Amino acid sequence: MSGEIKKSLKVLVIDSHVLIRQILVSILKDMDEVQSLATFSLKSTRDIENEIERIQPDVLFLGLDANTKDEIQRVESIRKSRPDLPVVIMAPLNEKGASITLQSLKLGAVEFITKPDRDFGITLSKRHFRKRVVPLTRIIGELNRGLLSASKSSEISFPEVEKVMDQKPQKLSSSVEMILIAGCTGGVKELYQLISEMPTELPAPIVIVQHLPKIYTKAFAAELDKITELNVREAQNDSPLIPGQIYLAPGGYHTVIKNDGYRKVLGIHKGPRENKNRPSIDVLLRSATHAYRNKMLAVFLSGGGIDGVEGAKNVYEAGGKIILQSRESALLWNLNQKIFDQIPDLDHHPTEDIGSEIVKNLFGKRAARSQRHSNQLRIS
Repeated sequence: MSGEIKKSLKVLVIDSHVLIRQILVSILKDMDEVQSLATFSLKSTRDIENEIERIQPDVLFLGLDANTKDEIQRVESIRKSRPDLPVVIMAPLNEKGASITLQSLKLGAVEFITKPDRDFGITLSKRHFRKRVVPLTRIIGELNRGLLSASKSSEISFPEVEKVMDQKPQKLSSSVEMILIAGCTGGVKELYQLISEMPTELPAPIVIVQHLPKIYTKAFAAELDKITELNVREAQNDSPLIPGQIYLAPGGYHTVIKNDGYRKVLGIHKGPRENKNRPSIDVLLRSATHAYRNKMLAVFLSGGGIDGVEGAKNVYEAGGKIILQSRESALLWNLNQKIFDQIPDLDHHPTEDIGSEIVKNLFGKRAARSQRHSNQLRIS
C-alpha cells in the first residue's frame, strides 16, 4: 500500500528501572517502524554485549544512573565492539547525569533522553519520554552509519588548556561582528572539536545554541571552557557581548541579542517553545539579524528537525554568511538538507574544515591555511 511504513527496526532497551522499561515498551510497541522489541535490566558490560550480538538491534536505549565508576567504560566498550550501532543514553536530569551524557556523546552516542532523578517522578514522565523516544526512533534510518562506524573519530582527545590571563579585548572584524553556532543531534561532539580549534585572538563573540536541557548546558559550558583559551559560559540576561568570549544558550530559556544603547547584550527569557524547542535556534537568529544585519556568520552543525531553517533564511536575506557542515561529516544532515533546499548556493564543509572556514571569514584565506595546518598537527 502506498505510504505504508515498513516495520524494520529491532530495538533493545536496557535500564535498571523496571518502570522506565515498561514506559518505553508501551511507547515503542505502538510505533509502526518497530519490528521487534527486547528489554533487560542493567547487566554487566559483557552480558550487554552478548545480548547485542544475539539480538542484532538497530538501536540501543541504554540507561545509566551516573553512580558507578564503570559506566563510561561500558559506553566506550559498546562503541568499540559495535561502532555501527546507534546508542541513545538515558540518564538522570542532574549534574551526574549531565556529566555522563556529555562524555557518552563525545564517545559517539547519538542522542540522549533525560529521566527523573527521583523514582517517584518516573511514573509521571511518560509524556516526556514519548516526545523524545518517538522522533529519535524515527531518525535512526537517516543517521550517517559510515560516520558512526568510524570508531577512530571517538578516540580524538581534547586536552585541557590554561587560560590566557592577560588576554586583551580584540578589535572587531570589519565583515563579521557575531558568530552563531547551531547544533542538534550529533552537534555536541562536533562542538568539542570546533571550540578547541578557535583562535585565541578571536575578534568577535560566539553564541551557541545546542539543544540541551537545563543543568546539561551549564555542565557543557564548563566542559568547553576547559579545552579553549577563550572563556566559555552560559548566557545570562543583560550580559554584554564581548569579542573573544563564547556564550552557550542555557537550557529551558530562549537566548536573544538586544541593542542596549551603544552596545549589544544578551537576553534570556522563558517564552513559548518554538519548533518544540527552548532554546530555539530560530529565536536567536531572528534577534541576531535585527541586531547585526549583514555582520553575522552562522554555522550549522549536525542536526534534525526544522528549528534553524527560518533563522538561516533571515541571516541569508540580511546579507550575513552561512557555513553548513557537510553531509558526509554530519551524523544527521536532516536540518542542513532543509536549509540547503531553501538556499541552494550554500557551500558544505567537513568537520575538520569548519574552524578554518570561520577563520577565513574573520581574517582571510592565508590565516585559514595556517589554522588548517595547525589543526592537522594537533590531531596527528
